[in-house]
Amino acid sequence: MTHQCDHLLDYYNHHLNESDKEAFEKHLESCSDCQEALNDLQHLNEFLPYASEPIDPPAGMEDRVFASIGVSANVTPMKKEKPRKRWIFPSVAALLALSLLGNAYMFTQIQKEEEIAEQAAIDQVTEFVELAAVKGNAKGTASIIKQGEQSSLVVQASQLQDLSQEEVYQVWLIKDDKPKRAGTFVTGEDGKGSVVFILNEEFAKQDWDTVAITLEPDANSQLPQGDIVLASEI
Repeated sequence: MTHQCDHLLDYYNHHLNESDKEAFEKHLESCSDCQEALNDLQHLNEFLPYASEPIDPPAGMEDRVFASIGVSANVTPMKKEKPRKRWIFPSVAALLALSLLGNAYMFTQIQKEEEIAEQAAIDQVTEFVELAAVKGNAKGTASIIKQGEQSSLVVQASQLQDLSQEEVYQVWLIKDDKPKRAGTFVTGEDGKGSVVFILNEEFAKQDWDTVAITLEPDANSQLPQGDIVLASEI
């Protein structure tokens, strides 16, 4: 047995880097013991019902599995035309048990990390208001949505009048009668429009008192110039 034989289980579980993998595969070409061990692992893997939902290993299972390494397992070999050579490795059953234990643990940890990431990605609505029509029959809503550490203003409106030439609808966040631009949008043929405005640190720390939508002659307005279409306190 060479030191390369010690890499059998890591090779089987795809845990070797490219250089170690290439070195082991070269060794595998001339090592009948590794070939036989790998073949048995692959055959046992086909029959063991381990593809159930991952669970935490029972207490003491890991210690018992490790204790079994080096102890011969009474496994009846599958029929082959050639007589089988006596194993010089730890038992196949023990190796496969270690493999499955490691894979189950790793899969469970990955699943937990994915669940944590999914929970962190859930949107939390911290503010929601229905916008009141100031001019015309427009309807709309405004929400502040928090996702992790990032907050965004989401404005949706409908039944807006058609735009002409370079006209746009401009969203404003207002505090103490001082408006700040918070997104620009145009409508579709159905009179609907929306905008998502990411609140940077400067915007997020402000306690805004009003959100409004105005009809502007173009997208360059730094202060409201047109009529207010929708507005509401927040």
